Amino acid sequence: MKRFNSNVVELEEKNIFLNVIQEIRSYQKKYPEKYLVSLGIGDVTLPIIEPVVKAMHQAVEDLSKEETFQGYHSSFGYDSLKEKILENEYSNFSFTKEEIYISNGTKTDCTNVLELFDIDSKICMTNAMYPIYRDGAYCLNRKVFFLEASEENDFKGSIPEEEYDIIYICSPSNPVGTCYTKEELKKWVDYAIKHDSIILYDNVYMPFIESEDVPKSIYEIEGAKKVAIEFRSFSKTASFTGVRCSYYIIPNDMDPNINRYWRKRTITRFNGTSYIAQKGAEAIYLEESQKLIQRNIKQYKENTKKLREFFLNHQFKVYGGVDSPYLWIQIKEDMSSWEYFEFCLDKLGIIIIPGIVFGENGNHYFRVSGLGHKKEIEEAIVRLEEYYEKENI
Repeated sequence: MKRFNSNVVELEEKNIFLNVIQEIRSYQKKYPEKYLVSLGIGDVTLPIIEPVVKAMHQAVEDLSKEETFQGYHSSFGYDSLKEKILENEYSNFSFTKEEIYISNGTKTDCTNVLELFDIDSKICMTNAMYPIYRDGAYCLNRKVFFLEASEENDFKGSIPEEEYDIIYICSPSNPVGTCYTKEELKKWVDYAIKHDSIILYDNVYMPFIESEDVPKSIYEIEGAKKVAIEFRSFSKTASFTGVRCSYYIIPNDMDPNINRYWRKRTITRFNGTSYIAQKGAEAIYLEESQKLIQRNIKQYKENTKKLREFFLNHQFKVYGGVDSPYLWIQIKEDMSSWEYFEFCLDKLGIIIIPGIVFGENGNHYFRVSGLGHKKEIEEAIVRLEEYYEKENI
């Protein structure tokens, strides 16, 4: 008799984000003439820059010729890309190529890495959180515990008294958009050292950081090499969401055997990131590419700034939006986050993400994003302005 993983079966009922997508599609089908604008975009909207496209075209050409063809290669990534990353992202930390892995997306990496640790490990994360942490752990039949994240602690969660084996931290945060300061992060590193815990540090939005007291890597914190695995990707900064290329660091300082174990696991379970994606990623570090990428990030940050100013001017309570493209906003009306999502969709033609998607503590909040098209951001602000000005008359 077939026996399915009950946690996977139950995901369909728990995955409210699927309900959001279905609701939007149903609305579009019912009212095809209505122009919806989205503030809920977690994807990027600006295209891949020309030097990177050129490098990927060359990679395709390489695959078309016998003398340059690349088939199976390292499951851990090409050395040429690793060297670029270590030189440009981690030059101050003395990491080796054996401590860095190239993969096909942080969404996958931050779940797969659980296979390195014992199945009975106690996994801890905040509520609200990026749902893949929770759902990915459930799919692997892992034990998940939640820390209360609310206004009282800026949605960051407080250092627990209990001992946990694995701790998820996302900074800059998706969905809240806030960041851990160096002082705050030091407390978590100290906790992990004390309890022999592991921090899984999701640092995908690092290029958006501008505050001086926010570290751009957890390894800026003393002792972090002993306890932290850091994840980054090219998705949001280089528009690689459709290309899939990411990387993460597992420091040898955590355990003398840790990378030997993980390399054996990885070569068993993963055949490597595509040659085309990796050659494109290498080109991201060209001087011309860096200028163009900064231009794109500046556009996203300008979008986010406009949204933040609007909501603050209209007396909403707002989190994030400074070092992140996301804003976490408290609902003023007497509505749940799902009700507010339906209201914005039906009355204003605006798509937002209801906070309940990210956990029960998000039920009176919603997330908006500056990653959308500039014109759509401006149009959404106009519609919101008209509604809230009218309400104040």
